[in-house]
Amino acid sequence: MTNSENRNELRKVDETKEKLVFIYALDGGAVNKTTHFFKRIVSPSKIECPLYGLTHDAKGIKPEVLDFMKRFGVPYEILYQNEFIQKYEGFEIFGKFKIEEASFPSVYIILGDERAERDIYELIRPTYFQKCESLSCFGKVLKRKYAQFHELGPEEFRVQNRKTQDFEADEDAEKKQKIEKAHEKIVEMEKQKETKE
Repeated sequence: MTNSENRNELRKVDETKEKLVFIYALDGGAVNKTTHFFKRIVSPSKIECPLYGLTHDAKGIKPEVLDFMKRFGVPYEILYQNEFIQKYEGFEIFGKFKIEEASFPSVYIILGDERAERDIYELIRPTYFQKCESLSCFGKVLKRKYAQFHELGPEEFRVQNRKTQDFEADEDAEKKQKIEKAHEKIVEMEKQKETKE
């Protein structure tokens, strides 16, 4: 399968009921896509978007990604961040902020019909992509978050997702504080050492 066939396969979307939207933390467009192509070949480790890195190799979209999504069975599309903003501009996420304020990479779930009102919810935030270094890990996270979304319902899922995000922010702040305290101790020990000499 060629790259263009892969891309066309990924763009097949049933515009009714629900779909997943995977968004790269990269801009699309001819020049950008050419740059991404060469980075995949020359230095894949320099790709700035972890989702893109998980789903692509030197040849393009990994066949196992296509297989996974086919087995997952939910309509989906993959967009670059600028394509996502253009397509869904004006949508509100949780009624709190505009799509332009979304962070990337991420996965959203869209409920509703293309010709009617639709709701959009953040399913997977960027922090998960920093933690998942393999397609297997990402697949497990996607399955778990998708199941949670349907078990809890959109509003309760939103609340739980927010709590998790707040907890992660608190956890990060706590780690940062510990690092700063350790640094202060090291500086203090160095000062004491200099004083003794």
